[in-house]
This record gives sequence, structure tokens and C-alpha cells, in this order.
Amino acid sequence: MSTFEGSGADPEPLLPASRDRVDILIVDDTAAQRMAIESVLAELGENIVAVDSGREALRFLLDHDVAVILLDVNMPEMDGFETAAMVRQRPRTRNVPIIFLTADTDELHAARGYSLGAVDYLFSPFLPDILRTKVRVFVELARMHAQARRHAEERVALAAEQAARAAAEANNLRLGVLAEATRVLTRPLESASIAGDLLRAVLPYVADLAGVIPASAARTSEAEGVWLRVDAEGRLGSPPAGIQGHREILDAALRVIVSHKLETLTAKDGSGTWAIVAPLPARGTTLGAMACAMLESNRRYTTADIDLVRDLASRTAIALDNRSLYREIEERDRRKDEFLAMLAHELRNPLAAISNAVTVLEKLGAQDDDTARIRMIIGRQTHHLARLVDDLLDVARVTTGRIVVERQPVALGDVTRRALQAFEAAGKTAQHEIVLKTDSVWVIGDASRLEQVVANLLDNALRYTARGGRIIVSVHRDGVEAVLRVSDTGRGIPAALLPQIFDLFVRGGGGGHARADGLGLGLTLVRRLVELHGGSVEATSAGEGLGSELVVRLPGSAAPVTPTNLPAPSAFRPTRILIVEDNDDARESLRLLLQLDGHEVMAAGSGEDGLDHAQSREFAIALVDLGLPGIDGFEVARRLRAMAHGAEVRLVAISGYGQPLDRKRAKAAGFDAHLVKPVDTEHLRTVLAQFTPA
Repeated sequence: MSTFEGSGADPEPLLPASRDRVDILIVDDTAAQRMAIESVLAELGENIVAVDSGREALRFLLDHDVAVILLDVNMPEMDGFETAAMVRQRPRTRNVPIIFLTADTDELHAARGYSLGAVDYLFSPFLPDILRTKVRVFVELARMHAQARRHAEERVALAAEQAARAAAEANNLRLGVLAEATRVLTRPLESASIAGDLLRAVLPYVADLAGVIPASAARTSEAEGVWLRVDAEGRLGSPPAGIQGHREILDAALRVIVSHKLETLTAKDGSGTWAIVAPLPARGTTLGAMACAMLESNRRYTTADIDLVRDLASRTAIALDNRSLYREIEERDRRKDEFLAMLAHELRNPLAAISNAVTVLEKLGAQDDDTARIRMIIGRQTHHLARLVDDLLDVARVTTGRIVVERQPVALGDVTRRALQAFEAAGKTAQHEIVLKTDSVWVIGDASRLEQVVANLLDNALRYTARGGRIIVSVHRDGVEAVLRVSDTGRGIPAALLPQIFDLFVRGGGGGHARADGLGLGLTLVRRLVELHGGSVEATSAGEGLGSELVVRLPGSAAPVTPTNLPAPSAFRPTRILIVEDNDDARESLRLLLQLDGHEVMAAGSGEDGLDHAQSREFAIALVDLGLPGIDGFEVARRLRAMAHGAEVRLVAISGYGQPLDRKRAKAAGFDAHLVKPVDTEHLRTVLAQFTPA
């Protein structure tokens, strides 16, 4: 257990309070993660206590009070959920706020965390400012509770019993209001109405009429916002138009939004303050104003009430700002996903044209050594670009939990052999000694995703192993586990880099190397895909220059009785095919490729032309691009199916869009298959063989 005291500037408290430091407890079994969180929270200026297990955390809580607990979910022996349950069982720690931290995006885990009383559930990696803001709320709340307890004790000691009891009751009421308001404000950021829920929580204790007015009201003739009123019979509802004093409060709210300073409204009869309007400060600006007024009850506000309203306004501002940041992040994620999907589509179109053209050149072009070498270079680099596009999109999807794994019995040795053969065919292994050792080992998983895992591990080993180096790939069973090992004699991995080697954008390149190779995506994708299959991956290295070994462990499975066999290429038969593709190069190269295979091909550059061709002639198979201008591929498929002979046509979508939603939409539109550009030539031939009528 270690203690770290931050040296950053203290944030301005929400209410005047003692600057005695409070304890923030971090529970995480990973030293690097603990250090990262400590560094983020250092500028709060509080006592940061870091422990590496749930047992150490419970031991510390026996004798210490903490403002908030940052709790890792995945820990050995006692995980975060068990630790939280134990904390909640003890009266002393029952109400301590707990924020779960995890890299697991499983919604069931999040639901379990909230069922244990968690106030928040953050997914790693998280934004430092958001974490500091959330923790600061509970730090100030803990400090306020401590201050309130001290004040209550002083009043009891100095005042008469009746006066002390009245002060304590009033203070408890304010603390109850504050606690209820804090409960509302610490709800998940997706909550639709923070302002409305807060007003319902504090009325009628703080006011008869209350409202939250946005900063945009200062730019309009009338102040809009969320308002609630308690009528003479104690019922909550919206205030009627023209209510007494409402206009005066609105005018004060507009002034507060501009001046950023709290205002109080005093009764003309000198009886005291009947309304308080406080600004909503957040990150150097004002989000609006909070107004509280006593109308029906004729009660008056004290100095403590003014402090309470100021505090409620500050906490409301933090909650509103957090929700704004959350929505901004959501919007950025949505735009990022749209951009990545469009980027993939735009990149895959030219890649498809190049790939098809290279295949055509292999049949038509000269066969001398130089020409064959140039074609090999073009094909290899095209394949490399396609892999980069796939890795970029897959990492974006898998880190947000949107990747789909189709499970079936898979021979891990066959998957490994296919991945290695693809590298050999591309000429990437010619300068290395490759040793393959495989046993008959089966797993339940997605063959294409597992092949992606093997390919990324091989690519990593080849990248960091010099020419002439040795790479050993082995598949064997270890008890109930299937084990894949990829070891090399390359650069090795520095000890300081080993804990982060699977993190996003972390790249290798040991000492003496001018740059780090790759984009830092491959091993991140490996770990995520392996975890989706219920397995684990680890990296070991004796040090720089001494090679490395990456080991994947997956749950083993029994071999299936009858493995599925795809049609052999020799079963291909010529047929009549319609191509609908708006990219001229991709359309022409695919047409030439299919004609060289003996098919009768008709090509169209738009959905309208494709439908005209289908009306005049019958086709056995139609290859349709989804991203067509005008009538898109989905509509083309629906109209083709509606034609007289449309039921017999086999429809194949060929598109740069390959996300699960695109595949579902294609199936719903009537497509029989969905292929992602650039399409592997042999895979395309296999699909055509399956769909070609006898």
C-alpha cells in the first residue's frame, strides 16, 4: 500500500469549508493503472491512498474514512464487485461513494455495479478532466459533511439545548436536501432531465418556486427554462402565467447570467430575503442561473440557506457540464464511426479495382520475371493496404463492443496454416526461416477472426525480426486449453514496454531504432478478439535483442463429427452475371476478371441502368455495390426481387461497407451474400460456384 499527495492547485470549494485534506482510495491490482489515476487526481491536493487488492482496501477502511473509492472491477482473488459488497455491509462504509473503473464494456457488468450502489461506472480509457470533476464533487461533499458535523458539535456545546436542537434539525434538513440533490446529480449522464429531477428533489424544502434558466435566456426577450412551484395545498406543478414575483425573479436571473454573481431579493417590508438567484459556474463560464423563491409560505432565507443554494447551483452546473461533455463525446464517436465507415468505403473502391486488375494481368500480362515481380509487388501492397483498413475499422468497433463473433467448431491448426500460406503467397516470409508445428486442436470460435489473430501475430513477428531471423509458430493442447505460440529471434521487447504492449497505439522499436513501426493497432486487436473468444494473450521477452514470444490461450473443444467442406474451384461453371458498380475502374476490372473465367457479363454504372438490363435480359447472379448514387444497392435488390424472374436471381452485395449493420440491411433487402472490397478472387469464385445453377 502506498500514499501519494498531489501538489496541484486546490480547486475553489463549492461552499466555504476547511481545507483539511480528505482521503481518496484507489483499488487496482495494476501498478501502472494506479500510478496513472494518482497522476490525474494529484492536482486536487487531497490524500490519495492506493492499494493493490480488495483485502488491502477493506483493511484500510477499518480505521479510515474516505471521500470516494475508485475501484477496479477485474482483480485476482477478490474482484471489484465482491469488494464493493463487503464495503456496503459495514455500517461505517455503507454510504461511501464508489466509482467502478474497468476496460470491460459489458452492460451486464455495469448493471451489477449499479446494483451494488455504485455512483458511476467509467470505461477505460477515460478523460482525465471528467474523472477529476467527478471525484471533486465527492471530495467537496465529504468536506462539507465534516464541516457540518463540526459546526453541529460547536452549537451543541455553546448553545442551550432547545436552540442547539433547532440548529441541528435545520442543518440536518439542509444536509438531507444536499444528499438528495447529490443523489439526483450523480445519476448516469444519459438522464434526460437533470434540472427537473433536481427541482423535484429540493422542493418544498428550499423554495416554493424554483427554476433553472439556461445561459441562452440572456440572448432572448423572455427567459426560458425549467420551473416548478408548490401551491398552497402542497402540490408540485408548473407555475401559472403571471404568478406574483415571477417577472422580478426572471429579471434577476438575466442579470446573474451576465454578471456571474449571486443576487438576493429582499422583501419591501424589511422581513428579509425572499428569493435567491445563483449562477451556474462551469469551466470559467456560466451555464445559466438557479432561482429559488419563497412565495406561498412567506418564509425567509438565512445565510446558511444562501450558502446551500449556492452549493446546489455549483453542483447542478457540474452535472449539466458533465452531461454536455458526455453528449459531445457521444456525438464525436458517432461522427468518428461515420467517418471511418465512409473512409473504408472510399479506400476499398480503388483497392478493389487494383486487386481485380492485378488478377487480370496475371492471366493476360507477360510472364517474364520482371513483370511477374512487379505484379507481385502491387498485389502484396494492395493486400497490405486492405489489412490496414480492416485493422483500423476493427479496432474502432471492438473497443466499443460492436464487433460480432460467429461461433462454430474451428481447427486452430488449419486457421494458423491458412494465415501462414497467405503470407507466403504474398512473399512476406521469403527473407525469414518459418517453422510451423501444429497438433489437432479444436476451439469454438469465428474462423475469420481467429485467422486475423494469427495474421497479426505473424505480422508483428516479421516486422520486428531482421532478415534471416527465425520465427516458430506452434499450436498444441495444454489441458483443457488450446495454445497458440508465436516466437521470434528479433528485437525483443523492452521490460518497460511489456505491460503496455497490447494497449492501443503502443508501438515497438527497442533501443537504437529511429522509429516505432506500425500503427499500434494489431496487438490491441489481437487481445480484444482473443478476449471475445473467452481466452487470454500474453507477451514475454528476455530483453532487447533477445527475441519475444506471444502466447494465446483459448478454451479447447472437441472435434466436430462432420466438418463443413466448401466447393472446390474445379466445380466452377460459366454463367450469366450482372455487375452494378458506379466506380468505373472497379467495374471494368471485375468485368474483365469474370469474363476471363468464362462468364457472360453485363456491367452497369448505376442502379437505374442495372434495373434496365435486368428487365431486358435474365441473369443468374447479380453483383451489386451498396453505395450507388441515386438508387442505392439496397433499393436495387428490392426491385430486382420484385421482378417476374427476381426470385431465381442470386444477389451478392459487394461493398466498401462491411459493418454488422450493413450486413443485416443487405440480408433484409434480399441479398444472398455480402462481400467486402477488395474481394479475394478465390473467395469470389467459391461464392459464384455455390450460386451458379447446374
